[in-house]
Amino acid sequence: MGLPAGFDPVKGTFSGVSAPKIQSNYNTISSGSYAGSYYTYSSRNYNLWDRFNDAIKSVGNWIDDIIEPVSGWITILGIIIGAIGLICWIFDDSNILYIILRFIGACFIGGIMFYVVAINAFIISLILKVVRFVFWNAWTFLIALMLGIGVWTYSAYSSPFYAYSPTQQQTEVYTPTYDKYRCAAAVLNVRIHPNKTSRVLGTLRKGQEVEVIDKENGFAAIEYNGQRGYASLKYLTKIN
Repeated sequence: MGLPAGFDPVKGTFSGVSAPKIQSNYNTISSGSYAGSYYTYSSRNYNLWDRFNDAIKSVGNWIDDIIEPVSGWITILGIIIGAIGLICWIFDDSNILYIILRFIGACFIGGIMFYVVAINAFIISLILKVVRFVFWNAWTFLIALMLGIGVWTYSAYSSPFYAYSPTQQQTEVYTPTYDKYRCAAAVLNVRIHPNKTSRVLGTLRKGQEVEVIDKENGFAAIEYNGQRGYASLKYLTKIN
């Protein structure tokens, strides 16, 4: 019986024989030894999603790094600005008694301002922590983005939309009605102003009917030949 192909009888091993390769999602498989120990490691395929995920994590780590410094700087700046304002307020008066009273009041106000600044710094720190959670990884970022778009869409399109269509009554042109008067004089002058000395525009005849637009200084304002004129009310009789 012949020996199997590739068998080396001297070494007792097979040469030129290898196991089939297993397909995986890793680009390379490396091995080596360090300090007498043998190790293997693999690098996963670094695709576009991985780059996006790493970018989001980098932003989140940066936000996490600045939370405490930002809160601290806000507290320090708030204290400095408040202290400068209180000092200017204390020495704004030259009277020593008022300066002492303002100093006492400034101590009380300063204590309140310190707590207000601390609360504001805490709120800003809390907001940054929420933002940091949004940038925890690509999935949290995309979920937050979808929620934001959903809230915006709901607020923009959930309110009822009313298509305004004016009714017939609203579209009608309003035409004012005026009282009608009849001329009682044989000839009545129509003047340009409500007085007896202004220029005469024309005349009304006895029995002629006019609409009185307004009344002023004993004269009736009427429309005469396309313009406003005035006739004496003494010679006009209202038609019932």
